[in-house]
Amino acid sequence: MGKILVVEDEEILAEILSMGLGADGHTVITASDGVAGFDAVRTENPDLIVTDMSLPKMTGWELIEKLRAEPSTAALPIIAMTGHTTAEDRSAAFAAGVSAYQQKPIDMGLLKAKITELLGT
Repeated sequence: MGKILVVEDEEILAEILSMGLGADGHTVITASDGVAGFDAVRTENPDLIVTDMSLPKMTGWELIEKLRAEPSTAALPIIAMTGHTTAEDRSAAFAAGVSAYQQKPIDMGLLKAKITELLGT
């Protein structure tokens, strides 16, 4: 199983994701804003990131841009989760460099399947 960083400012959703992914054997670290998420990537070295796109301090868009700009994190799998659900939003997320896109409300089964696919577990 992998180490997953969940970057989500809604505390209840972060807890639900942490519990759900942890139940599958993943180690889950959480961050409540983009800056804390960026710092956690450096200190925790996660295998995968699940990030909200509308975050305080640094948006998910900015977080992805910063991670993709650094050689050490350029290939890190990132799943965007967002309430922005238009085709344009989805295209913009993939253009920004996400590995997968999950609409809110999150379907835990779909999210877990995508994580398994991305981690190859």
